[in-house]
Amino acid sequence: MRFTNSLSFRVLGTTLLLSTILVSTLASVLNQRLGDGIRESKIESALNESQSKLFQTENRFALAEITSVADFRDAIDRTITEFADTKGNERNPEIEILQANSKSTNFYLYERATNQISKSSIPIDLRKKVLASKELQYQYGEIIYTSSYSTPVSFEKRVPALLVGGQFNIENFGKFEMYFLYSSAPEDATISLISRTLFIGAIALVLVLLFIVWVATRQVITPIKGAAEIAEKLSAGDFAERMQVEGADEIARLALSFNEMANTLQIQISRLENLSRVQQRFVSDVSHELRTPLTTLKMASDLIYRQRDNFDSTISRSAELLTAQLERFENLLTELLEVSRFDAGVVSLEPEVVDIVSLVEKTLEALNPIAHGHGSTFHYAHPSEPVMTVVDPRRMDRIFRNLLSNAIAYGAGNPIQVEIRT
Repeated sequence: MRFTNSLSFRVLGTTLLLSTILVSTLASVLNQRLGDGIRESKIESALNESQSKLFQTENRFALAEITSVADFRDAIDRTITEFADTKGNERNPEIEILQANSKSTNFYLYERATNQISKSSIPIDLRKKVLASKELQYQYGEIIYTSSYSTPVSFEKRVPALLVGGQFNIENFGKFEMYFLYSSAPEDATISLISRTLFIGAIALVLVLLFIVWVATRQVITPIKGAAEIAEKLSAGDFAERMQVEGADEIARLALSFNEMANTLQIQISRLENLSRVQQRFVSDVSHELRTPLTTLKMASDLIYRQRDNFDSTISRSAELLTAQLERFENLLTELLEVSRFDAGVVSLEPEVVDIVSLVEKTLEALNPIAHGHGSTFHYAHPSEPVMTVVDPRRMDRIFRNLLSNAIAYGAGNPIQVEIRT
């Protein structure tokens, strides 16, 4: 709920999502490109170094006076010893010389390796590629160190490495393969360091972006929150609150416009309150002023009504209508007074137990002349027994009058069905 109800949280959440996607994508691409660059540089350097050492080996055997197997083995040993890494530098390659199609009957006679690396360090598919091409071949694999070169039973250590191989011929002894095994641990460590650095940098960048957006958002949201709080106070009737105007930017113009709106609202509401008080006073004065002549007319009407039997039928009927209309006028005046009391806020219910059937019947009798004038008639259906309930009779009578008056006015002279159900 806090996320959906807070603009700041939505902005920060959106910024976090988009910046995380963007920064992680850039970091991933950058990490991939840097890793590829380091590996390509490693491969290029290894190929150049391997080509140089292979060329030196070929020249050594071409210039050496090898007249026997012992001389050949001694030359192989000197080559391995010369290239062997005796200082533990991971950047120096391990060397392994294997026979391809030797003319010797002893298979392991001329196969040597530095630091007792296993022959199984060289994959079969790499050997096939080396034998099939005169160019150097390479692939990634592992350097497997063992306690015995010929029988690699107990593996001591496996090191990821770049394997580079090439072939060379030795006169009278056949074709040989020479492999250079470069440990990739330094490059892997560098790539790992770059990955960690990019990861930490990406997190730091996202946090910095969030902080910047938070600061910028607060500069905008704080005045808006203030405007919202003041608007709530205005809606509650407190028109004394105003926004602070600082500077001349858009927020300052918003504050000025908001304050002008609040002033205008305060003036208009004051005018309406004055108008309402004048209206209340007018209604109250009119109601009281009409009460005196109405009382006089009511007394005269009652006198005529009591003497109606002494008049002819036309005058007698007129006396009855006059009395009924004066009663209706008195009811209207009472309603007008109640409107005045309602505007003044002093209206209260006056409930009592009444018979709804009789109440509706009196309302129908009062509205019969009006209904006949519109060509309508009332059809009143009600229970045979009284229906007692607790209501304010004056207000219920007014409600019934309004409903039935609307039925008469818009009924187009049709019969009006009135029914009470329990």
